[in-house]
Amino acid sequence: MTWKSKLWPLMLAFATLCFHQAAGAQDHGLQSRISRDSILIGDQIEWTFDFQLAPGEAARISKPGNEPVPGVEAFGDIVLDTLSTKNGTLDLRGHVTLTSFDSGSYVLPPLYVLMARADGSVDTLEYAGPRLAVTTIPIDTATFQPYDIKGQIRYPLTFKEVIPWVGLALLIAALVWLLVRWIRLRRQNRDFFGKPVVKDPPHIVALRSLEKTRSQKLWQAGKQKQFYTQVTDALRQYIADRYDVAALEQTSAEMFRDLQDKDIDPALTGQLKDLFTTADFVKFAKHTASDQENENAIPTAIRFVNETYMKEIEKEEDE
Repeated sequence: MTWKSKLWPLMLAFATLCFHQAAGAQDHGLQSRISRDSILIGDQIEWTFDFQLAPGEAARISKPGNEPVPGVEAFGDIVLDTLSTKNGTLDLRGHVTLTSFDSGSYVLPPLYVLMARADGSVDTLEYAGPRLAVTTIPIDTATFQPYDIKGQIRYPLTFKEVIPWVGLALLIAALVWLLVRWIRLRRQNRDFFGKPVVKDPPHIVALRSLEKTRSQKLWQAGKQKQFYTQVTDALRQYIADRYDVAALEQTSAEMFRDLQDKDIDPALTGQLKDLFTTADFVKFAKHTASDQENENAIPTAIRFVNETYMKEIEKEEDE
């Protein structure tokens, strides 16, 4: 008889077992075992049983399912391990891991192993299920007293926890103090240490800037726009400082309108207007000034600065 031919009676016997609870069992009195007979809720134990398989025999084991008995859970199916082999006979052990999350006493169900013998007969091995006790943590009811749920515990702050916040607060206070001090001293025309900031007179600043522009030889290098921008910026700064006119933010026409009531020689104002007109054409209309206009630009600017400065000196002396 072949191996496959033995499976048919084995499968038939297994089906009969499922419906009739092993009515044809031929081998009783076998015991399955558990690693411990009592556990705490959530603990795990091993459920095991042993049998032999001779040469030419086949076996099929009934599955306990995910819940062998209500309240007890199994992790997966039964796993078979080979304990030994002697003359072709296998000593086998089946095992499965159990746990429970409900306290109580449980009797595990029987396990069945259907054996297809070498001579073609079928036997059923029935393993009685052991008893399992599942307990909770014991409570001494004589001394136990129920208490309300405690609120959240507030631990006192430590120096190690407070020091970073103190340091941050001091840093912010120092930065605010430095900013306020810098703004106040700047309005008083003083440096950070309280010393008065000595500024050069407007005409010195303007003449120094014009001389720097002359030394750069910008228009000779084809940089007329940069040349006229630096010349007019120096003059606008001088006019703003000397006559308290917002020349840096105004157009040329607005600046000359505000200079009308100043004590400036009309001829000098006319020369300055010609210089600003040429500069505006160069900067905004892509006009190319002549060499003569370029050569006269800085001398015209210097003349305006010197003569208006001397005019102020004479006025102060007369007063």
